[in-house]
This record gives sequence, C-alpha cells and structure tokens, in this order.
Amino acid sequence: ERLMGRFVNTENKVVVSVADDKDVRFASPLWEAYDGSDPGPAAEGYEAMKVADLKAEIERRNQGRDEAGRVSSEGRKPDLIAALKADDER
Repeated sequence: ERLMGRFVNTENKVVVSVADDKDVRFASPLWEAYDGSDPGPAAEGYEAMKVADLKAEIERRNQGRDEAGRVSSEGRKPDLIAALKADDER
C-alpha cells in the first residue's frame, strides 16, 4: 500500500494528495503540508487563471495594438499577471 501525503498550494489553496515517494517535489514555498483544516479562500482574478488563459487574455488585448502598446506574454505566471495588472492601470 502506498502512503499518501496531502499538500496545499499557498497561492490558490488547491489541496492535492501525493505518494510519499514523490512528495519531495512539493518541498517549496509554494506548497505546505495540509492538515485537513480549511485552506482559506481560493485565489481570485488573474491568480485563479491558468497560464494558457492568461496568455489568451494577453493575445486578445494585443489585437490591433501597435508594438509599443502590446502587453508582454513572456515569462512565468507571476510575470503575466503583473503585465495584465499594469495594463489594467493604463
């Protein structure tokens, strides 16, 4: 029988079960051991979106914009979120 550990994502509050022989992958600030308590509110807004959805939103916004006004679609999820938030503020 495989033992399973549970982890909660500190950003979006998703709880996952992971085989103990694989739980080393969850040794990062993004994940913490889950004790069964309420993980708190789920992420909202851009933080709740998947990378593919963030890139699709950026692509939608970039349609018809000249090069100088385009939103960057480069980088990791936090970079995409920052780019969209900066565009929202414009």
